[in-house]
Amino acid sequence: MTDGAPAIPTRPSPHSDRAATPVVGVVLLVGLTVLLASVAAATVGFESARPEPAPQARLDAELSATDGWPDGQRLRLVHEGGDTLAVAELAVVVAFERTGDRARLSGFPTRRLTDDHRRGADLFDRTFAGVDGALDSTHADGRWTAGETASIRVAQNELDVRPGDRAAVRVVHRPTGAQLLRTEVRAT
Repeated sequence: MTDGAPAIPTRPSPHSDRAATPVVGVVLLVGLTVLLASVAAATVGFESARPEPAPQARLDAELSATDGWPDGQRLRLVHEGGDTLAVAELAVVVAFERTGDRARLSGFPTRRLTDDHRRGADLFDRTFAGVDGALDSTHADGRWTAGETASIRVAQNELDVRPGDRAAVRVVHRPTGAQLLRTEVRAT
């Protein structure tokens, strides 16, 4: 007090909260940085995981019952407009009503069909005349653009296509499962 004795200097209490403020600030900034980095990484991850959209194209099909090699017995597909298609991503599925035979073809472009290209009934010509147009590796660049045709020949010794025979035809974009064509054709 003031009795003339010198004042004893006091030390700050070891429980002082003066140094806590900078520590709390650093912890909050580090936490905020980690949170923002996590949000950014999740956004980038989800963006890359988004599936690609299916191509949009107008296709048509016709089936020829004409006798004779190499023009007869052909399933002809026409790309009428829309996106250019990568034929390696396509599958052609054909089901004949009269016989119940069904086959799925993929692995395009190819020069000729083999067991690796087919699932289901063995209906298609395995010679070099079996595949033509945009699906044929010697006549195409692997891309099917508007105005181009593609054809697959039905082997006459496997299935004799008759005038009036009906077949369900689908062209499937394999990466997305989208059906680019789903139609029924009648052989002429």
